[in-house]
Amino acid sequence: MAKTIKTNESIVINSPVGEVFAYFTDPENVSDWGSSIDEYKMVSGSPEEVGSLASVTTKVAGLRLHATEEVTAYEKNKRVGYESKESRIGYEREIDFDTDGDGATRVTFRLDAEGGTGLFKFGDTIVQKLYSRDVRANLENAKTILESQNG
Repeated sequence: MAKTIKTNESIVINSPVGEVFAYFTDPENVSDWGSSIDEYKMVSGSPEEVGSLASVTTKVAGLRLHATEEVTAYEKNKRVGYESKESRIGYEREIDFDTDGDGATRVTFRLDAEGGTGLFKFGDTIVQKLYSRDVRANLENAKTILESQNG
């Protein structure tokens, strides 16, 4: 997969790493914090099992996409990784969780995705900016939700 679209966004959430990790990895919560996610559900296995599959319907840069993604990494309270298996756009994404020692958690969201080809390659920069803005907004949304539960 030629990866030309890259996103790397981080945020500090004033909640313990165990709570933040549990929230982000619970399929029931994905559409709450992910404003571009219409539906997310496990279709085989569980969210903590490498090799499990999830079905996701999302909007990226105004385009509605459906994908099946595989859980490729799972380290409790550390990181979770995913890779597209059935999707119009191939991607790999990872969410990392680090504690700061004072009860807060740094969440880092990374995505590498296929870009356009030929004449459509010019749109990659625009798509990357739009997607990065969506990811930032989603992380801010999760921060608001999690911190209000502890407030």
